[in-house]
Amino acid sequence: MKLIIIPNIIPYTAVSLAFQQQIISGDVCSSALVQVPHSQQDQLEGCRYLGQDHLNAVSLTNSSSPWTSQDNCHNSTEIFCVFSSKAFASGRGISIITTSDRAENFQQLPAFVDEDALSGVNEQPSPPFEEKELPGRGRGLIANKTLHRGDRIFAHTPILMLDSEIFGELETEEWLALEHAAVNNLPPKTKQMFSALYGSPVIDPVSDRIDTNAFVLDLHGATYYDVFPETARLNHDCRPNAAYFFDKETLTHYVHAMTDITPGTEITITYIDPHRSRENRLKKLSSLWGFQCSCSLCSLHPDLVHESDERLDQINTIRERLEDWETAPPHMALALLSLYEQERLHAPSSLAYWYAALTSCAEGLYWDTIRYARLAIELGMLDYGFKDEDFQLMRSLAKEPEKETCWLTRLK
Repeated sequence: MKLIIIPNIIPYTAVSLAFQQQIISGDVCSSALVQVPHSQQDQLEGCRYLGQDHLNAVSLTNSSSPWTSQDNCHNSTEIFCVFSSKAFASGRGISIITTSDRAENFQQLPAFVDEDALSGVNEQPSPPFEEKELPGRGRGLIANKTLHRGDRIFAHTPILMLDSEIFGELETEEWLALEHAAVNNLPPKTKQMFSALYGSPVIDPVSDRIDTNAFVLDLHGATYYDVFPETARLNHDCRPNAAYFFDKETLTHYVHAMTDITPGTEITITYIDPHRSRENRLKKLSSLWGFQCSCSLCSLHPDLVHESDERLDQINTIRERLEDWETAPPHMALALLSLYEQERLHAPSSLAYWYAALTSCAEGLYWDTIRYARLAIELGMLDYGFKDEDFQLMRSLAKEPEKETCWLTRLK
């Protein structure tokens, strides 16, 4: 898998002394624009210095925070550092390449300050799958029990998070050194997990593994490339049976079944926007991941492919029309839902239920509004996240639709 773009996740107090003692911060630092003169480097402490030509040592330890400022290292330019904790997530560990300001944002997240925030995460004593070799697909995860919609498949924290700005601000040898340092700072078992990942040989063994397996996530206004070794083992399908989302508070990547999955069936996710036509899907997958998709949808007879593409065009058209849902009839949303069902697009169908609830509300259809709002919530939580704010309206509609502003708006 390679640089998966997660849709619907829009751009990325004091910490206890016990946690501060768990953090290994600022192990390697680099600035794209300002180099610390050698005469100043004697004044800096606590940071491993790699290469006098391109990496700057920076002190990142103080008495009040695991992430310290870099005021002594630069004036107005940013310095990128490796912030690592071997104790994070009960010893799973994490390395984050970013700036000190952004690292301070991380330290305030529940994932770092609340011991219970990651309860049950990264724990899988009896996984509902087995990893097997698949003809023409490499290794994949095969269900070993029946999974139903909503059943959890994965819940894991990242082992690596790379600020995307390093690739535009730093020279190649600089960000490569940071990547190596980030991996080297991981606990031995976690480092082995990273080494076991496949990497298309292009630049460097470490960089190639990151490039092949990273997900793109936005958090606190910054974009990060994140590595989740477990989720990276899931293969692509244009009509997947599982969906994922990222919880920004706990830094946890969740994967759930979106339909019934029987034993012996491969568990899959989609690497791309599934609303694309077959031709566009094949081009995208080939250009970014270097493989020709052979999923059941892409392998259909040309006449059936044509019908599928026609349905996808119609889905996109109806979605645009439903943006003005106040004037749209409920049966338009139901037509969208039917098309999603025909296309086996399980996760995106939450949007159809969303519009069905709103259009039913606009017509004063009490029980239909509740029905579709509940379905929108169920599917939306699996695709967008448990705490997605956009579904607060659906929760209100599911309880007392007649009290919402959409009620009877089409009949007024």
